[in-house]
Amino acid sequence: MRKSSVVGATLFSVCLALGSTASYADSSLQIKGTGPSYQVGKADSKNRFCYDGSCIIRGDGDIDINLDPEANTGTITATFSGSDGDWKVVANKFKMIKTDVYLHGATGGDVDASMSPPVLPKVWTYVATWGPAKVFHNGKLAWMGPGHLMVTEEVRDPVTGKVDFKGPMKVKDYPGSIFNKHAMQVHFVAHPMEDPTKGYLPPYTKFLHLMYETVEWQ
Repeated sequence: MRKSSVVGATLFSVCLALGSTASYADSSLQIKGTGPSYQVGKADSKNRFCYDGSCIIRGDGDIDINLDPEANTGTITATFSGSDGDWKVVANKFKMIKTDVYLHGATGGDVDASMSPPVLPKVWTYVATWGPAKVFHNGKLAWMGPGHLMVTEEVRDPVTGKVDFKGPMKVKDYPGSIFNKHAMQVHFVAHPMEDPTKGYLPPYTKFLHLMYETVEWQ
């Protein structure tokens, strides 16, 4: 088992084991993300990236990730409970699973920019998925729509929730930076299938953005 601990701990040995030369395509992936966990903004607020960390919602939850990247199959189940209610997200079909890639930044990194828009600094990503997800809120199905998972270098300051980034419109002038390359975070986001809505970041009327700070590779 390899573990990414929370604030103040080092992941140097993990990064050596899981660095840019690592490959998972020949075996299945079993990853668990646990607390500290948090939701980035309320699901119906207008800012669910909250780069300054001001709208972080602390709570309890975990995420179980079981994937076969070679077969493009697997399951993801995430839970979180906080002041915005009880959430559960389930994904078991995937349009794409990628391992060991750069995502986001000004160019989208190593995938099509439409799959990796400029909403974060360019970040090394150990595993990422794209595909449909079911989102349950307080025990009821809230919506079905696109979901996106990333296990990455630590982008957000785990204490303040801040990201060194000024937003998509300024990414070329201010690309931002990673908080800690020797630690990991899990990001899981999902939104309804709807046309983009002006004034929202991301541009959807509902957007669930969950994060988990402890990463265990099993």
